[in-house]
Amino acid sequence: MALARVSVIIPTRNRCDELRIAASSVLSQDLRELELVVVDDASTDTTPDLLEQLTKDPRVRTTRNERALGECESRNLGLRLAEGDFVAFCDDDDSWLPGAATALLEYLTENAHVGAVSSWYKVLHADTGRTVDFRGPRNFDARQLLWQNFTIVFGMFRRSAFSAPLHFDPALVTGGDWDFWLRSALERPVKTLPRFLYTYRRHGGSQVTAAVVRQAEGRTALLTKHASRMSTACRLYHETVLVGYRDGRSGMRRHLAGSMRTRARDATYVGAVLAGSSAASHLGMRLGDPGLQARLMAKMVRWDPSFRSET
Repeated sequence: MALARVSVIIPTRNRCDELRIAASSVLSQDLRELELVVVDDASTDTTPDLLEQLTKDPRVRTTRNERALGECESRNLGLRLAEGDFVAFCDDDDSWLPGAATALLEYLTENAHVGAVSSWYKVLHADTGRTVDFRGPRNFDARQLLWQNFTIVFGMFRRSAFSAPLHFDPALVTGGDWDFWLRSALERPVKTLPRFLYTYRRHGGSQVTAAVVRQAEGRTALLTKHASRMSTACRLYHETVLVGYRDGRSGMRRHLAGSMRTRARDATYVGAVLAGSSAASHLGMRLGDPGLQARLMAKMVRWDPSFRSET
């Protein structure tokens, strides 16, 4: 296999200790032609000192935002600086597992029709140190991604596979990675390797209300942006989830009951999807299989009746 340059982008802000681990996990990959691009989003801790150390490695390039611009803008800056045709991502508190770069690159090289590839990953709970395996669906298309994000920011894509430069949408408060992979899948297949190649750190915390507000804002923006591509059932699903952010499960039930008058088929289907998703989520937690919900969801939304009738 001919060598190909791979650029890995890490946006970071005030996570010096975690960044050290993330950068090391990328630089220790068994791939000769690899470039690491670190974008410092105006950190106020000792991150600049670490970046100075990292640049002693000729494979590392760094830049700094004079003011905090957020993850999307920082990733976009990294995309502009990256020199490789194959581009990948790592969050500053996550890490690549050994062999990840080679596995992703080989898959894209051997499957020229595929635009991007991610993988299964390990979820590290920061509060407890417990790690569980996340096995998401291996195959899904843009239609399914309109319902749920089946991947995370980790993944590699081939720039030359797309008709226009890919970028992250800074207008999305949350869900920038979801929107990125969705737009990728609209043009080229996005696949998942059934191998554990990434460690995703999940944080706890007490700011639950603030997180829910941000999720609601992000989903609202995503719905507005992609509503024209969604089936009527898919739109109803997102509308119902948004009601749930505000009014809980009882509000979701009332919303679906009200929709039965005019969209009985869609309301029945969305109710079944939500019930199945919730049951799979709880069962997956008990079994130590958090990817169960995503695998079931991918299967359920393949049978979206309103999509089939509209096409």
